[in-house]
Amino acid sequence: MQKKIGIYPNINKEITPLILARLTDYLSAQGAEFCIPADIASTMGYAAQALDRELMPHEISIALTLGGDGTLLTVAKELAPHSVPICGINLGQLGFLTQINIDELEKGIENIITNNFTVEERIMLNSAIIRDGKEMAIPLALNDAVISKGSFARLIRLKLYIAGQLTATYPADGIIISTSTGSTGYSLSAGGPIIGPNLKVVVITPICPHTLNARSIVINGKEEIAVEVQATHCDMALTIDGQKVYELLPDDVVKIYRATQKARFVRFKNNGFYQTLYGKLGRND
Repeated sequence: MQKKIGIYPNINKEITPLILARLTDYLSAQGAEFCIPADIASTMGYAAQALDRELMPHEISIALTLGGDGTLLTVAKELAPHSVPICGINLGQLGFLTQINIDELEKGIENIITNNFTVEERIMLNSAIIRDGKEMAIPLALNDAVISKGSFARLIRLKLYIAGQLTATYPADGIIISTSTGSTGYSLSAGGPIIGPNLKVVVITPICPHTLNARSIVINGKEEIAVEVQATHCDMALTIDGQKVYELLPDDVVKIYRATQKARFVRFKNNGFYQTLYGKLGRND
């Protein structure tokens, strides 16, 4: 089945022009139609394939990213409201979320063109900061929402509410609210569990808690979370997917809940989640 393919390159990677040329040559040879965001296309010699970024979600049936997990995260959130599936081509290091490595580029694109793949839906999170009775909405998170202290060595105190019930109070460096997708990211580094992507759950993991009995909590993804931030200083922040940072003040409440939008990832039959675990996280050592 022919598709119009949207290509989203990370122009900050040195190898991108070479791989983009290889990708577009192959797509052209196969008679596949593709487009590139106009701001990028104009600087990389693809003016004929340029399309306004705002129009692309309405014109394409599938998206390819050239970069690492960060590139895929950014584009996935952009396309989630339009239900466009996305496939990452890994130009980074770990590339846990990406599906195609450079050495298998043509084979991966052949699978895309011939419709030889499945689409996997991943839950996302909405957040809001409540301050002085006013609520400020925060953009979508695919991996995690992280509340953390800044450069001060002092701990912050976090009161965790789940479904309106006080569940825990953590003196800690912060707390990670992660989707199953994000469970292999920062949450894993902080001691959280790995969650299979088909589970629609949320993982709550404190960061360096000053207590002996703090553990990660896995909850139903439909349950709303609220975290009250208590501190004597203002050096605190809410970070979304490691990309967007919002300043927090003492007594702010951060509300986190499941979004209605879902990210849609392309998956190939011979490259499942558990096989990726085996290869990416050193489980073959």
